[in-house]
Amino acid sequence: MKSLTIIQETRPGLLAEITTLLEREGVNMQTIDGDTVGSSAVISIMAEPYEQCFNALVEAGFKVFPHEQILVEIEDQPGALAEISRRLANEQIDIRSIHFVSRQKEQCIVALETENDFRARQMLRDLLV
Repeated sequence: MKSLTIIQETRPGLLAEITTLLEREGVNMQTIDGDTVGSSAVISIMAEPYEQCFNALVEAGFKVFPHEQILVEIEDQPGALAEISRRLANEQIDIRSIHFVSRQKEQCIVALETENDFRARQMLRDLLV
C-alpha cells in the first residue's frame, strides 16, 4: 500500500488547507496521522486515488514524500506485534514506520515501512494482506 508524508512548518489552518484541497480534488482519505516535531508538522496520509492525491499536494506546494507500506494481519493479542518485530530484527531488517490501519474483533491490520520491503515481504508472507 502506498502512503504519503507531508512535512511543513506548522501553522493554524494547515490541516484544514490540506483536507480542503483533497476534498476539492475528490480524494478519499483512508487514514491520516499527524504530529508536530519542533516547528514542523508531519502528516501521513493513505488516500485514493493515490496519484491524484500526490499530484494535488505537490502542485499546491507541499513537501510530499511517497512511501510504500506492507500490510500484515495479526491477532489482536499481547505479543503479536512483538513477534513481527522480532522476526524482522532477527533478519536485520529495520522498521522505519509502523501504525495500525484497523482493528476489528480479534484481528488487526498493521502497516509497516522497512528498509528492505522485498525481504520483509518474504519474512512475513504468511501474514500479508
